[in-house]
Amino acid sequence: MKVLINKIPDEGIEIHSSENAETLNILPSDMELKDHVLIDAKITTEGPVLFVDGSLKTAINLTCSRCGVDFLYDVDVFFHCHEEPLSQASKDESIFLLKKDMDIDHYGGNEIEINDIFREQLFLAVPMHPLCREDCRGLCRVCGINLNTKTCDCHAEDLANPFNVIKGLFKEQ
Repeated sequence: MKVLINKIPDEGIEIHSSENAETLNILPSDMELKDHVLIDAKITTEGPVLFVDGSLKTAINLTCSRCGVDFLYDVDVFFHCHEEPLSQASKDESIFLLKKDMDIDHYGGNEIEINDIFREQLFLAVPMHPLCREDCRGLCRVCGINLNTKTCDCHAEDLANPFNVIKGLFKEQ
């Protein structure tokens, strides 16, 4: 959904939309949306600077980083984006980025693809290490059984631990 920057009224533009993977340009290899993405946002301007404030709600399929089980993850996030014209970006490569610079994006031309912002915010909402549940016990490091559903008689000490070599040195004396 393209927005013409010079056509945004003083009171801003409100967006209430339901998008899917295709309209947000999300590939199946990137993320599996289980439902449409419900978007409520407001775009306001201060001169050429855009502010996009809003929320995203959807559900996505993720794989637990501890046990490998697929699970449904609910996304419900609020976001704030600050967009400036590319002409305002610093071209001096010798300057350092400040923390506030990390929150500013740049756009070129007189229009902005707003779905790009929504897609970016959706990707940012995905946890780096997704867990199927807060107390996920993961897999046994010896036999590989899912410790959330079964127990095993393995001992974690049986693993090839690099410190076992040091232990062995003290036993020999």
